[in-house]
Amino acid sequence: MLILFDMLNITSFPRIHISLIGMNHDGYRLNGGIGFSIALPILNMSFEESDTIDVCDNRNYGLSDNELSRLKLHLRNTMKRLHLRMGFRCMIHDSIIQSHVGFGSGSMIYLSCTEALLIMNHYEYSKWDVVSLSGRGGTSGIGINTYFSGGFVLDTGVVNKVGKCFAPSSAYVSESIAQPLLLKKISVPEWQLGICIPFVDRKTEEEENTFFIENCPIEKEAVDDILYEAIYGVASALMERDYETLCKSIDAIQKTKWKSLERNLYGEELMNIESVIKKYGARCVGMSSLGPLLYFLGDNIDDIIDNVKHEIPSCTCFRTRFNNQGRIVKND
Repeated sequence: MLILFDMLNITSFPRIHISLIGMNHDGYRLNGGIGFSIALPILNMSFEESDTIDVCDNRNYGLSDNELSRLKLHLRNTMKRLHLRMGFRCMIHDSIIQSHVGFGSGSMIYLSCTEALLIMNHYEYSKWDVVSLSGRGGTSGIGINTYFSGGFVLDTGVVNKVGKCFAPSSAYVSESIAQPLLLKKISVPEWQLGICIPFVDRKTEEEENTFFIENCPIEKEAVDDILYEAIYGVASALMERDYETLCKSIDAIQKTKWKSLERNLYGEELMNIESVIKKYGARCVGMSSLGPLLYFLGDNIDDIIDNVKHEIPSCTCFRTRFNNQGRIVKND
């Protein structure tokens, strides 16, 4: 006899994506990247049993109608593939976490919905079943790994195969994609950091795809620069709790070819906001993924945030911390 769920709740945590790495066809592997989980804000999603699949996104800047339709179609196809009987009504609750700003909300939503579908159908699964069925992780392994356990992630992408194109994760929603190789998972110190979401236009999926088409591949030397900072800089600094080197390396990454291309999407406006954050004491400022979300470290995070809010009131700015916790699943 199946146990009925009055309500299933999944709380997940966003990730900061520091940089992709192997954005060319010259080496052994493609893609790869570094990033880490943060404790706040959180994304709460609730699920009620239903004969069909329905998803309601209550965020102010959530999924577009087209993105919602694709998500529901993907979940219905998963039900058919696994011969699952029970669907759900999903509510994505109000959150500061916006789509297409750099939080990794797409992976959080697809992974949470996929896991909920399996739980509500009493389907025995591993975390890699959830990842594979969700179709996420086609470009980056950061979000799919931090979803389950938080922390810092260094992945080395996938094997370089002829014909594989470069594209953002949103372009890969498929159960057949190769999963990126997790090279290192690091438990992070509970250091505080600031988040600043500039009030600028978010990039659409179409704009993200165009960006990859127009800017890939980058030169091998540019990949080498990112790889050095990823391993000798950020990863090593976190393993040794070396705050000074972490800040230096994050700043250095902003000047590498790939991250510079991403930052240039927003022009002087983003640079001006970064200058204000640094003016008030930030030790480093980075842009997460394709932005425009900025993250920063410093000795007095609250003072930096207060000053930035005062000087640029249009920005959303708040304090959070590094996070070693994975998603929380509760049955009510």
